[in-house]
Amino acid sequence: MSNAQPIASARTAALLAGAAQWRDRNSHVRIAAREALRDGEWPAQVVELALDNVLLDDQVLSEYGNGPDSSGPVVGDCQVARRDSMLAILPGNVLGPAIATAYCAAAAGATIMLKSSSRELCLANIVAEQFESLGPPIAGTLKTLRWTGGDEDFESKIFPLASRIIVFGDDATIADVKRRAPNNVTVVGYGSAYSLGYVQAGSDMAAAATAAATDVALFDQRGCLSPQTIYVEGDDSKAILFAHALSGALARVGRALPRGRAGGAEKAAGAEFIRRLMVRALAPKTHALDTVIVGPDIDGIPEFVVGAEAFSAPTCAGFGRIVVVKPVHSASDAAGAAKTLGHRLDSIGVASALSPKLRSAFADCGASRLCSLGEMQRPPLGYRPKISDFALEDSE
Repeated sequence: MSNAQPIASARTAALLAGAAQWRDRNSHVRIAAREALRDGEWPAQVVELALDNVLLDDQVLSEYGNGPDSSGPVVGDCQVARRDSMLAILPGNVLGPAIATAYCAAAAGATIMLKSSSRELCLANIVAEQFESLGPPIAGTLKTLRWTGGDEDFESKIFPLASRIIVFGDDATIADVKRRAPNNVTVVGYGSAYSLGYVQAGSDMAAAATAAATDVALFDQRGCLSPQTIYVEGDDSKAILFAHALSGALARVGRALPRGRAGGAEKAAGAEFIRRLMVRALAPKTHALDTVIVGPDIDGIPEFVVGAEAFSAPTCAGFGRIVVVKPVHSASDAAGAAKTLGHRLDSIGVASALSPKLRSAFADCGASRLCSLGEMQRPPLGYRPKISDFALEDSE
């Protein structure tokens, strides 16, 4: 009798046990992560919420964890026992991909080498230690690596060891890895991307603003799931009123999720973006509300910036708590504007219920995901990356 089912069942049990540990703020892995990330780039409150959001889908782990097991142990310094191991080059702009990537690979039954960003070097090691403690069949399937990105000499030794390379980064980074990877190694890229919000007429404006503020505040708009532009159904006045509701919500949410550290380059870019926003912004209406709202200064940079502009294609800063609000006639018009982002469009968060009519309006715009505002930073497991990225049968 084949032992595939007992192995798969053991893997499922290990994955579910590990996911439960990451959801438990008092578990040894959460304590280790909390200590390792203390005084780092992100405030403690952001760290806790980010880790809460990583592994939420036990059903997905159970479903994929019962598939065939083909993993082999990782051995040596930079060697793998089988060439069906994967290599993942992780991002540094957000927290969580190290954990999600490791669990996606384990669910697919693959071995994985994780290369951490210099901005975040601890989570991959914590997951690797957790896998060892969880035991077979996931023990020994994860190896952590460090090197300076773009080190072609080192990468020429590592790349051929992988059957597949999963890369997070900007489009130029992904193109460079594809150029240098061996011809028989598949490269899957998760590059630069932006997300948008949509507030339908009749929505509770206060609730929508609070939900959007949570999506904006987590990772300070640096990630692909942050709503850079929010379209508000209605005329200019509706957009301006929502911009003010959002600025108030960002001030409140900021007390629970403080802004992360900003470097000198971000400060200069933020100042330039605000100058351009002042030129593009809608003119104040009869109620004389400002159409560019700048939050209080924190270490030389505004806590948040909200601007109201005329309807047009999305405006994406890609950093800071900077949001542009635009009026729109309908969801179909918002979808048309979103479509201009092309392959860089990721998620659309909506304030109202996800009705069939609303889903239909956004169906053809190219968004990878339609969800509720307030849930944009809680992607399902196997979303980015996908568990199928690590499926061994696809890499041979």
